[in-house]
Order: sequence, then C-alpha cells, then structure tokens
Amino acid sequence: MAPLLAVVLAANPYSEQLWAKDLRGLVALLADPPVNPADAEQQALFGDVVRFLNCEPLPALKAEDRLHASRALLRLEEARRGRLGASAAKSDTVWRDVLSPDFFRRASVFAQGEVLRWPVEEERWSSEVLEVKLKAWSCDKPAAPADELGLLTPELLKEVDVLGPEASGRLLYHRASQLLARGKADEAREMAARLSPPVLAEELRPFAQLLRLALELEPREGYVSLAREPALASRRLPIAVQAAAQLSTEGRWQEVLALTEPYAQWPGSSTPAAEAELRKDLLYRRALAYQALGDREALLQAIAPVFPALASSQDPLVEALRGVMLASLARGALEPQSLALLKDLGPVAGLGRRMASLGSLALGVGNVRTALEVSERLLQERGVPSRARGFALRAEVALASGDAAGLTRSIERLLALRRQERVPVRDLEEVDRIALALAQTLVTASADLTEPRWRPLLSAQLERVREGVHSRHEKVFPALVAALEDRPPQPVAKGKRQEAFVAVGQVAVGAPQGTLPPPPFSVEWPEPYSLLALPLPDGSPRDWFPREPSTPAAVPAPTGAEVPHAP
Repeated sequence: MAPLLAVVLAANPYSEQLWAKDLRGLVALLADPPVNPADAEQQALFGDVVRFLNCEPLPALKAEDRLHASRALLRLEEARRGRLGASAAKSDTVWRDVLSPDFFRRASVFAQGEVLRWPVEEERWSSEVLEVKLKAWSCDKPAAPADELGLLTPELLKEVDVLGPEASGRLLYHRASQLLARGKADEAREMAARLSPPVLAEELRPFAQLLRLALELEPREGYVSLAREPALASRRLPIAVQAAAQLSTEGRWQEVLALTEPYAQWPGSSTPAAEAELRKDLLYRRALAYQALGDREALLQAIAPVFPALASSQDPLVEALRGVMLASLARGALEPQSLALLKDLGPVAGLGRRMASLGSLALGVGNVRTALEVSERLLQERGVPSRARGFALRAEVALASGDAAGLTRSIERLLALRRQERVPVRDLEEVDRIALALAQTLVTASADLTEPRWRPLLSAQLERVREGVHSRHEKVFPALVAALEDRPPQPVAKGKRQEAFVAVGQVAVGAPQGTLPPPPFSVEWPEPYSLLALPLPDGSPRDWFPREPSTPAAVPAPTGAEVPHAP
C-alpha cells in the first residue's frame, strides 16, 4: 500500500505552497474545483491543513475518507494543543510555530491600485490570478480541553504504518512516554516494546533508548552508555544515578568515581528536594567506591564533613553511609580523629551502640587490637548497657582467638551486670538484648570451632545465658540449643506450627552489606516536536519544517486580522 500512496501524493499540486509557507497561494489552489477524485482527496487533506493552521475545529473523519492517516494526525495534533493549553505557544512543539502569526506568509501579493480586479467568472484569462478572501485568524482564542491519547488508538497506529517507520515510531514513543508519565507503566511497556529507536530522528532517538531502559525492556548496562550522551545532557543527573548503581553492582569502581566526579559535594540546603536525593545517592556510590578501593583518606575527606549536620538523621541512605564509615574506621587504629568522627556519626545517646558495632567490624576484618581498644573504652563508661557491650565484645574476641577462659569470664561479668542493684528496667532490657545477640554468636561460631572441647563449653555458656536473662526469653533458647547440637527440629502435632531453628554459620549473600538500590528513575519526557506526517512534493512524508532556534512566542494577532482559510 505504501508505493501506491507515494504515487498519489507525488501528484499533489498543493504541497509546494505549504512547504514554501505560502498559505495564500495554497488557499488559492484550493479555491479551484478538483479535476479528478485524486485531486479531491488532496483538497480534503490540505483543506484540513489550512483549517488546522487557522486553529479552527476540524470535523470528525468518516471511515470512508481517503488519506485517512495524515488527516487523523492533524486531529491528533489539534487535541495535543488542547492538553497543552496556554503553554502551547511556548512549548517545543509545532504549536510554537503555528501560533506565531508571521511563521507563514499570509499577506496578499497584490498591492492596491497596481492590478485590475473583477468578479470571478467561469472564463479565465491566461494571466488572471484568483485573489482569495481570508477569514479572521482563530488562534488567539483558547483551545478546548482535550487529550490526544484518546485518539491515538491501535487502529490509528496501524494506519500510520503506511506513512513509514519514522512516523509510526514517533507516535509509539509519544504514547509510551505519555502513559509512563501518567503512571501507567504496563501500558507504556506494551507500546515501547514495539518501538525501534534507530528509525527515529536523531534528536528523539536517545530518548527512545532511555524510555525502553526505564521500562526495563533493555539491560541496565544501557544507562552507562547513555550517561555521556550529549543529547541527554538536560537529564544527565537521574541517568548518572542509575549508571553509577549499575557500575557499583559490577564492581567497576574507578568508573564510578569518574562518572560521579561532577557530583562530589553533598547538596546544599537550597538544592531542590528531588535533585538533592539524586546527588546524595551519587555521593553514596562514591563512598562505596572509595571503600572498595581501600582509599580511606579520600573516603574520610568526602564523607566526614557532612555528618555533624546529619547526626540525628535516620534516613536509610544516611544509615548506609554510617555503615560505610564504620567499616572504614574498623580497619584502622582507634585514634582521636576516629573517635571524633565516631561521635559525629550519630546522636550522643547512640554512641555506645556505634562503638560496639565498630568493635565487631574490626574483629570481623581481623583487627583484634582495635576491637580490644573499643571494648576497653566501653568498659570505662558509666552506663550498664555500654559495659555490657564491652563484655560482649570481649567474649567475641575470645571466641575469635580460641580463648575459652576469656569467653567464660566475659559472659559471667556480662550477666553479673543484670544482678546489680538499682539498674533501671530499660537498662536491664538492653542487657538482655545484648546477651541474646551474644547467644546467637555462640551458635554461629560453633561452625568454625570444631575441636571436641568447644561443643560442651558452648552448650554450658548458652545455658548460662538462658538462666541469666529474663524468663520471658525462654522460648528463644530451644531453637538455639537445637542448632548448636546440630539436631533436626522435633515433629509437632497436627495443626500446630513448626518451631523455627536458627542456621549455623555465615553465608555471603548478593551485593555488599549495606548497599542500597538507587532511587526510582524518573525524568520529564520530551514530546515529539510534531505528531504530523504531511506530504512533500515528491510524495514522501515529513513531520514539519526544519527546526529553528527557540524564540519567545510572538504576541497573538489582534482579532479580525485576515489570514488564509480554506474555501
């Protein structure tokens, strides 16, 4: 069907006037009666074009109307103006041109007094030219509210196929991006699945690629290449966030640092909230990169200055940054600078917990010296919970070093804190939580302590913890004892729930501990400049005139100005 359409359009006598922006000449041609049915079809199309450019309502099409696709797209574009409303004149669409009175030539080429005028007669002189009377311009009136998506039906998309892959792809992109912007991701994905970005014009192609990425139709690695695409510069920040997250997943840390270099500073108070969230995530990826590369100095320089102002924040990303900083401190000595940063990482009330976490992390990376220094500082604190954490950390060190006597002594002193007089109830509950966490550590450590002497010792210490904490925690211990003895759970009566037993050992899972997913991807999708497909003199379709640099919208013509109008 496409070759036949090209033959019909190639005979179009009106196209040259349109693309020359000579609307008066176009209207003059439309004033002549059609010479054959094909000419009548072209007059119907270009009559619609003139009405469209004059902002007059276009009548509904009939099923039998020819050149249906091109004429339907005029109505689609007309509906888009209704959605854009007053912003249409300043939008980056055809309406910036249509609503500018001087975009097309509208004035008469005949000066008063230089020509002889007479009424239209059936007989024509060879040099006679028809002078048309024009209607008043209607574009100064507000457009009726509308929504073009209701017109952009699957049937229309199928019809547009005859106009070529570019026109069809442009409409698929428009429908998919509009649906996504309205929160209809599943419908948008269905449209974008049919979209092939290479068929689109150069300015829209990268956005089509990005759209398919956002709808998870392409691998996430695509964000990395698009992060440096010049055409997407205005959307670079949200793309960089997704690209940095992908590079982090792949462990490409040097590339993470290079990509995020422009966003190396924590956002200020004047940064818009949406932008600030993205910039914080990029700084978080930089922190992960410094941590993975072992560049402790760069990490401290990048992150330490932001924390005094974030001490009370419980935002997940801030919590993750705390974890990164603690992991970095765990690899060094407990110096005054480290202690100062440890205090800045959170509220004063939580310092004991942060100290205990630091000690456990230090022990986990084999830094026994720092773990012992942390436990000593905790034991010097006045509060019962801090000292309980100190003894629990000493017990963990004893387990790691195979010190059975040290383990027994540390657990005994931990539980002795609970028997002291005048200990607030809240502190007693915290001691219980610390003791229960240590009980779990005893079970976990049993997977590595395989010497025969350890199993009865660990069982005895687990029993001591059970006896030392409040009786309401009794239900926790059968599962711990069973896991320690490596025996299966006991069968239960029908209708009762199976008792859960803890797993013994440590298993690495997925991404590095504390790694957060990036914020959801969201951008403002640009609209195609034109939804149209109008014939050139050679019969091939074109969406609109070549783009010109954006200029302020012209002041609308006063009511009553004469403009071309289809007869």
